[in-house]
Amino acid sequence: MERRYADDAQILYHNAELPETRTQSAKIIEEIESRGLLYPVTVVDGVPLYDGAVSYPAIMKAVGNKLLERQPTEA
Repeated sequence: MERRYADDAQILYHNAELPETRTQSAKIIEEIESRGLLYPVTVVDGVPLYDGAVSYPAIMKAVGNKLLERQPTEA
């Protein structure tokens, strides 16, 4: 991720079983659990995208797409 996107993106791991994580990420964890998603869950910009496994190609694609959405359009 760092090689491809430098400082534009980062990977963070949060253990949803820890009380401090459940407090800090309550809204996301509530969505994950209400949707019945299976851990591990990949979240990009606060949106749960993939559950049940970690797919690095899918993560890279999702991050790349998100960064493209953020680029200003040229007029």
